[in-house]
Amino acid sequence: MLSILLLPLLAILALAAPLESRAPKYNVTSMNEALKRGSGILGSYSKCSGSLCSWMSKVSDTTKITDMSIPGTHDTASWDYTLLKQLSYLKYTNIIYPSALYRCGTQSIFAQLAAGNRAFDLRVGFAPNGKDLVFFHSEALLDINARFEDVIQGFYRFLEENPTESLLISVKDENATWGTTQALQQSLYTTLTSSVAQSYVNPSTSISSTALSAVRGKMTILRRFALDQLSSSQQSLGIDLTNGWSDNNADFSLTTPSGDKVFIEDLYEPKADKIGLTPNVNLKLNATTTHISASSSKSKGDGLYITFASSEQAYQLLFPQVMAQGLIVPGVNQGLKKWLTTGQGKGLKKKGIVFTDFASETSGLVEAIIA
Repeated sequence: MLSILLLPLLAILALAAPLESRAPKYNVTSMNEALKRGSGILGSYSKCSGSLCSWMSKVSDTTKITDMSIPGTHDTASWDYTLLKQLSYLKYTNIIYPSALYRCGTQSIFAQLAAGNRAFDLRVGFAPNGKDLVFFHSEALLDINARFEDVIQGFYRFLEENPTESLLISVKDENATWGTTQALQQSLYTTLTSSVAQSYVNPSTSISSTALSAVRGKMTILRRFALDQLSSSQQSLGIDLTNGWSDNNADFSLTTPSGDKVFIEDLYEPKADKIGLTPNVNLKLNATTTHISASSSKSKGDGLYITFASSEQAYQLLFPQVMAQGLIVPGVNQGLKKWLTTGQGKGLKKKGIVFTDFASETSGLVEAIIA
């Protein structure tokens, strides 16, 4: 009789065990505080919904990360850098270029994730207090409250709720106005190797043979900051892209200390022979599509291909949004989408990482990159 009475209780316990194993690996109180403090960059949190929240669930576990097509956002944190915000930070930055030169999107990070983006370009430096790591685009202070670790917590939240997905996070030391280089390196290292980070950050320093199954629910760090001022035991983290990055170059490569080959297009300031939007857009678009084609065919060799579809031409007032979206005439994004959907890029796979500006303003562009 007793065994019969215990059966319902045992059934309840059997069902309860998996729920405990799925409990978040982060501290809920700390997470909520981080999301609130980081909302100026992360945006308002809401659980991701829609088919693009889990698009990687349709990709085979055995697919190598370097053989995928992964949309991303260039200067991810700059999406809300408005003239009003720039004016409010004048006491820290003094007079700099117009805010439109630094702004590279209109969607918050949570919205970027919901739209299907899985690669993010974060650029950091110390806040004026010399203690908090915050976000910059060159000399532009993007938000004084949202800290680097807050945004990383936001990515943890997304991965916890979308465990089929994998993120690639590029982190660059962008501004050295405040604080010291050693302190910046230590802060980044500490955040990305903390006890909670160990549950979400891919520990490998190589990516060439990494299968998607190994990094579902995790982020891989593309490291564009050195660790040379730390102890020898702290000089290994992520995919090291610090040696050989070529400024404003349409076609270059580097080899990581782990032996990975990385092929990059980063012609961020095209200088066409003729003045005007169309010649500069055409120059940038050609560099972008040429590199995506190379990625698809692996014509330069096996490895990670990174393409920046982002650009500006400041002295002609061709700000990122103008280059991306055009002004009367089409911009890079419209040209890229057309090439991917009806042109020579149609049907291409293995496009690599493609970072864009203002992709949300060109409906279907992110989907065309994933396809």
